[in-house]
Amino acid sequence: MEEMKEAMSFNLYGRSRNIALAAGQCVKCGQYDLEFRDELSRKEYGISALCQCCQDGIFGGEEE
Repeated sequence: MEEMKEAMSFNLYGRSRNIALAAGQCVKCGQYDLEFRDELSRKEYGISALCQCCQDGIFGGEEE
């Protein structure tokens, strides 16, 4: 499963999911200093390595 997530991030964003997670960076937009709306969004980051803004763009999150 981890290999699939890594390959998917390279195919979609041209970046390593594992390196993004280790650096505290969004795999899609490259943003650092990530803040999340709630614990569910923080857990999603651990799966997808997407920041809150990119999660909202993909999953249709709350408007702030």
